[in-house]
Amino acid sequence: MQYRVDSQRIIAFDDQEPLVGEISFPKVPDTNDHVVVERVFVQPTYRGQGIAAELVRQFVDYATKEQYTVKLMCPYAVAQFKLHPEYQQLLPVADRFN
Repeated sequence: MQYRVDSQRIIAFDDQEPLVGEISFPKVPDTNDHVVVERVFVQPTYRGQGIAAELVRQFVDYATKEQYTVKLMCPYAVAQFKLHPEYQQLLPVADRFN
């Protein structure tokens, strides 16, 4: 599986499928460093292979590098951030999980 950042989203793709999955994170208007994780999506035939979790991990690496502050709307992303406390450094303090 390959991953690339493409206009406020990270796309997972392979030789057979140009869009296996994606995580979308548009910028919050009037900010330079705030993004909202709207959704994590994986094509049904590719589910159960860890691609969604890898998309979130790829996003965390990218957001860390870009020094983004992150808000979560996607339930899957919320679950991953709860499962991986180290991701929570990207969240505003008030949004972090115990």
